[in-house]
Amino acid sequence: MNRIERVIVDECVGQESPLVAQLRQRLGGRRVTFVSLETERPGIPDIEILDKLLDARSALLTQDRVLHNLAIGRGFQSFAHTPESGLTDRRLAHVSAPDRHLPVASGVLRDSYRHQSNPEVQAIMGCLYGFLSAHQLKQFRTKRRRIRAHFGSPDNIVAAALTIGQRCTTHGMVGGYILKVDARHGVKSLFPASESYFLDRAGNEPLQATCWALVHLFQLQLQSYPLTLYHLDRAALARCTALIADRGAATTAIERMAARLLAIVSQPNAAECNKGRFFDRASEKLSQLARFDSNELVSVDLKAMGAALASHC
Repeated sequence: MNRIERVIVDECVGQESPLVAQLRQRLGGRRVTFVSLETERPGIPDIEILDKLLDARSALLTQDRVLHNLAIGRGFQSFAHTPESGLTDRRLAHVSAPDRHLPVASGVLRDSYRHQSNPEVQAIMGCLYGFLSAHQLKQFRTKRRRIRAHFGSPDNIVAAALTIGQRCTTHGMVGGYILKVDARHGVKSLFPASESYFLDRAGNEPLQATCWALVHLFQLQLQSYPLTLYHLDRAALARCTALIADRGAATTAIERMAARLLAIVSQPNAAECNKGRFFDRASEKLSQLARFDSNELVSVDLKAMGAALASHC
């Protein structure tokens, strides 16, 4: 093991993780500085860690298996924990980590890389926070990190597209979306970047799935990129197009919610989706979910969400 003078503690580990104490013990009495990214460089992309933080005298401590293998592949020292091997500094088998050498953001390291939302976005997310479970919030954090790692940095994202559909069933409205995110250069589009489906037992409106998709787009912090909304349903397309043109055209709580979210999204454009692989995948998925032979449906009350936005924000 090379001389380690500094350990970069990844955000996914955290300052209070027992892994920190385990590594201190493993390093013995050495004078080693532990740098917590959670406090020193919150939100830093993986590519910045690899290109700007690690060197011959430092090591990484992470629970991200892909990042661990990438660091080792570049000749750096890295420690990760697995149930099979415990704390290890060896490359993890069966973990694919192709190094695409993504473009790094120019300039010096920032004190914080966390996404900065405008006050309206913060107000909306604050209103909707109580409608999301701890499990859902964790899923969003994981997806945000996955998207960030794929593109290298938020600056390398150029646009997003949502394929949206819903079906009325005897149990309620079943709907959902598939998200595709495009890069400026260096990598392919990420598809699906996210995918999620719901069951709303109370509503029967064209824009329920649109609201569901937009709420998730905000949680993924992608609302500032140009967005195309591809609708499988023509009624939804018509109402979405009307609300993009005139927010005041909304007549229900669901439509007012959609109008408010669309007003913040960057360059929203509604289009019809009636053929191609996105249409086929979304249609097949909705048909499967409408038969209720899957546990992927998340129960939600979108009308209550809309009412919360209208009354508290």
